[in-house]
Amino acid sequence: MDYYSLKMRASQQVGEGEQRHEQHISGAERIVARENVEAVCSAMVRRAMTHSKGDPDFINVKIEKVHESDIRILKALPVTRVDVETWQEGLEKAFELIGEAVGSAAGGAGTDAIREFANKLPELLRKTFLMRGAMLYDIATGKRLEPDQARGVRATYMDALRGNVVDSCKNHFNEAIVLATKVANAPGIVAEICISDDPEYVTGYVASKELGYVRIMKMKEAGDENGGRIFLFDSRKASAEECIDYLQKKKVLVDVDGRMA
Repeated sequence: MDYYSLKMRASQQVGEGEQRHEQHISGAERIVARENVEAVCSAMVRRAMTHSKGDPDFINVKIEKVHESDIRILKALPVTRVDVETWQEGLEKAFELIGEAVGSAAGGAGTDAIREFANKLPELLRKTFLMRGAMLYDIATGKRLEPDQARGVRATYMDALRGNVVDSCKNHFNEAIVLATKVANAPGIVAEICISDDPEYVTGYVASKELGYVRIMKMKEAGDENGGRIFLFDSRKASAEECIDYLQKKKVLVDVDGRMA
């Protein structure tokens, strides 16, 4: 059976003169059977046209055939939900979990080393707010490894297994756990931290093979359009090229059955 990869990106032009630039509005991707291609494409366009961030000036839909033999099936990460009173508490919890993951990957690094890394995280995360993709940060060297630091690294070619439901509404949880599962299985990846750029969605997450998918219910203020993600990587375990190739080219379907939002 052959599948089709569908990708939608929508943006608008903002600013004036030299400050004029393209701003991301909406994005989505699916891997679906042939008979669902037309309906899912239509749903993607509806989603772009009705996004809370405004009307797009540009919508691009890409359709690409995918052979079943090229697809890897992954089991979704186990899910943990963390309820917090404030977004500040949510960020603190996220940074704590990331620090633990990095410390474990570093072979039980000392408390001072973990604290030093944790202190860098807020600034690193802020730097992702204007990026189109994720930051790829090497915990072994403290260096960023994206070939283009403005663009970042995007994880693409993924969907939920048996995800042929046609829906123009965004399911933040399903889309996030699919992406997080693919990223966690990439060569050299230690962990991921993500905050949505959707102003109406304040939930974020931390994920890794060891932590699972930790859904933190508040990680920013409502109405805040800022968001971003960091892929924490260990160059002692894999090459950056190997990791990026997997993230951007490997076709993945994720079995999300039984995972609770």
